[in-house]
Amino acid sequence: MEKIYIYKIFERFWHWSQALIIGFLGLTGFEIHGSYELFGFENAVNWHTMAAWAFLILIVFAIFWHATSGEWRQYIPTTKLLKEQFMYYIGGIFQNAPHPTNKTVYNKFNPLQRMIYLGLKILVIPIMVLTGFLYLYFHYPKFGIELEGLETVALIHTFGAYILLAFIIAHVYLTTVTGVKALSSIKAMITGWEEMEDEEIKIVIEEEMEVALRDIKDKFKAGDEKSHVLDEALEDVEGKLGVKRETYFRDAITNSSAGYFCIGDDGLYKEANDAWLNLYKYDSRDEIIGEHYKLSRTDEDFKELEATVAKVLEGETINHGEVKRICKDGSEGYHTLTLSPVYVDGEIHCFEGFIIDTTDRRLAERELLKKKIRLEERNINKETK
Repeated sequence: MEKIYIYKIFERFWHWSQALIIGFLGLTGFEIHGSYELFGFENAVNWHTMAAWAFLILIVFAIFWHATSGEWRQYIPTTKLLKEQFMYYIGGIFQNAPHPTNKTVYNKFNPLQRMIYLGLKILVIPIMVLTGFLYLYFHYPKFGIELEGLETVALIHTFGAYILLAFIIAHVYLTTVTGVKALSSIKAMITGWEEMEDEEIKIVIEEEMEVALRDIKDKFKAGDEKSHVLDEALEDVEGKLGVKRETYFRDAITNSSAGYFCIGDDGLYKEANDAWLNLYKYDSRDEIIGEHYKLSRTDEDFKELEATVAKVLEGETINHGEVKRICKDGSEGYHTLTLSPVYVDGEIHCFEGFIIDTTDRRLAERELLKKKIRLEERNINKETK
């Protein structure tokens, strides 16, 4: 069991500031409503108004942060595993059933949370803000809002307050019963570090690796030939999650959609994931582990690759560009290739890399070229006639 960095600084600041302000709004609001006497009516009204303005300012900053950071995607509703999540809350949670969804950096909320949080953000809170300001500026001496009465506004505002109160109670309760430990989720929202089981951590890192690999692929498409692309992507994963590459990297890469391999300094394969085996059309790792990487290259391609490997074993991380591979059945394919040294106790004992298939793109380019040639020949024939 380890900790993963899930919640960013502003995210935590926004969460606790929102909780404190809403709590204070509720405390002063119910006093204004006449439920009890604590601060005095006049003080309660003044402080409630100041808290309302503070909440509005916080909302503006939160909207800006969600829009610029891409975190707004966390609230996109989905029906995937919705039923399973509902059944977990009403029954499975009391039977120590496994959680149907996993929390990750890019998927922090389960399907029910997404819908509830989205409802709060686009319905409940906007209505509370609107009815609150109707209260504030009703028959105001200057720039007032003319209404026949406040009864309907009061009912809606009070109803919204009870919804928020019910949400807070349920939220705190579920936070204490769904975490690894009773207070682990609350601690995570304070420190940013979520305590997770090993299997959950693997899922988180797999997701991060997929994002990093897609970023690498985009850079390749853009013609980025910098040798540090892979290292930057992996360091970004380490920095985001607070875990070291050697801790879970092998496990995370096992299920990656990109081909991964590890080759010793003697040129023999040490590891290869399922995606790599599929691209090379091998049935199992036993067919490749212990074999020299030369078996998947022509003599000409091997000489070029051998020179690149020599540089990697000297400490360089290299984007080898697009290469041709010879599959087990003799067929050919194409992929991008990135190589990086692996250090053990400060020394390089092997190197690893990723391959991203480009065969379809290469074939499409060939077809387009053939089509272009045929069109040019046709135009030439028309001109000669």
